[in-house]
Amino acid sequence: MFCKQNFDFVWQDVQLHRTVIKTVLGVMALLMIAATLPWGSSTIAKWHSLKDFVLLYRYEFFHLPAFLFLLGSTLQTNIWIVLRRYRTRGQIGMHKALLVIVFAGLVSLVVAVVGGLCTAFVKYVVYPNMKHYHAVFLYVPHSDDKSSFLYFLFMYFFVTTIFGLIFVALTDLWAKRFLSVMTVMTLAILDMFTARVIPYVFYISERVSPVWTMIFLALIIMMLINIVRFSSNYKNYYVQDDLL
Repeated sequence: MFCKQNFDFVWQDVQLHRTVIKTVLGVMALLMIAATLPWGSSTIAKWHSLKDFVLLYRYEFFHLPAFLFLLGSTLQTNIWIVLRRYRTRGQIGMHKALLVIVFAGLVSLVVAVVGGLCTAFVKYVVYPNMKHYHAVFLYVPHSDDKSSFLYFLFMYFFVTTIFGLIFVALTDLWAKRFLSVMTVMTLAILDMFTARVIPYVFYISERVSPVWTMIFLALIIMMLINIVRFSSNYKNYYVQDDLL
């Protein structure tokens, strides 16, 4: 599906937009670190495990908007440097799909590393030496947590990739990035009050059907990749609409 050439070009895009990438990921990291500080009783970090710490800022209101901002800031497929790389529109579509996957993996990695460092700091540095820890933290990480953070990280990557591919497909359809962002975020927020797929994937699927959940999400990703590739065949990359 993807060839070495796609990976080389995506890596070039990462290098070209490294300032934006560092800025977005840096802001995400700083806000996650801020969750360990005693801001007051209404904003105190209510978490007791690494997974809870990562989701302290709601996925729908923090992680997903940050990812869409990162993706939208770097996804410029009508500039000459991208058009000269490929011979067909379908290849440009595959480039965009791979870019989504790479950025989803990068965001997942940063979230995991920063979350792990923060929880380790509280557990091994702050908590053992604090007599009245409840004045700062309502909960602290403990060794009794049996949930698999590795599985959760895979789910985080899959869900983020799916939303990113939906964003790309909608952008190809409407040529309006702002409208695509609002639509994707609306879908994620509506899920909180309707099907509740995201909470099921993050919290319940590991206990119920982890293997089938991973297979199902992987199939959805493959389907969306083909949709992006198909929609790219009917897009005019030589106009400025792609920048909207």
